[in-house]
Amino acid sequence: MTLLALRGPAIWRRFMVIAFEDVGAGSAEAVIRSVELCLDPGRREQLGGDGPAAAWLARFLASVPKDRGADFLICAAKDHPDLEAARQQAGSCSVRDRLAMMLDPDMPLADRATAAWFASGLNQPGECRLGRGDLRGLMDAFLQLGVPADLVHATQLTARRTREPITLMVPLIWRAAFEGEYPDTIEEPVPTAMLVDEVPLYAFDKHTRIGKQAIGRLARENEAVRACLEEHVPEYRHRDAACMAAFYADAAPVARRLGWQGSAATERLGTESDMLRAGVTVEAIDPLLAAVRANLDHLNAIRAEIVRRTLGRG
Repeated sequence: MTLLALRGPAIWRRFMVIAFEDVGAGSAEAVIRSVELCLDPGRREQLGGDGPAAAWLARFLASVPKDRGADFLICAAKDHPDLEAARQQAGSCSVRDRLAMMLDPDMPLADRATAAWFASGLNQPGECRLGRGDLRGLMDAFLQLGVPADLVHATQLTARRTREPITLMVPLIWRAAFEGEYPDTIEEPVPTAMLVDEVPLYAFDKHTRIGKQAIGRLARENEAVRACLEEHVPEYRHRDAACMAAFYADAAPVARRLGWQGSAATERLGTESDMLRAGVTVEAIDPLLAAVRANLDHLNAIRAEIVRRTLGRG
């Protein structure tokens, strides 16, 4: 409701990105319905207008199984060192050859995702890394793979509206998840959510001013986290590394996720890509994540102190 009040119609673009980034192949039906609702004011009027429609959609997306593989794949395709050869290959061939790479069942999923991104021509906002692409041709290629037409159509609409390449990963993941045995929905424990003034403290992550301030203090004040950073990360990258580790420790976990063959490897690849970009070596990723996870109570105490102080100032 706050985002709707502050940004108005921009909330519908955000909802579409959330559907692809955080739900994805976990519920293709939810992705499709989200896009329909976000792009059709008439459907929102049937729910009572923008306010009730936003509340309904937030609850609906929260209730369905999740798959964050789209985020992991696009992060790896952009930055993971192991995919440099795939980026070189995709960046040096024609759009037609990129589509052929994406369709090749013998290529690893991450390489095919890289080819799909290059074939689309969709740059990340603020970037100019890709040349000409063929978004319609990529959608036709997804149909050749057997991806449901409704999901392909929703992907095309959202990619054109948001220009976010993360959307392109969902059809590939859907194909990987459902090409063999039907995937399981896995129930997993998530960190206990501490609330201050009805706001869960995990919301104050590396994307917020309060979150960055709190995580920076954790990196300095917590002995275990500080020792891990001092051993493995250059001093000037300590806050970057701690912010990324905190994101994976308590902002990224989901309670109900789609379990498919390759999901764990995809998550690992995306996590490595993000952590490497934050200055953490591969060998230090697990120790740093473990240190932050073991000290979330300390982080939440710092967050709560800052939030209450901020609220006290009005």
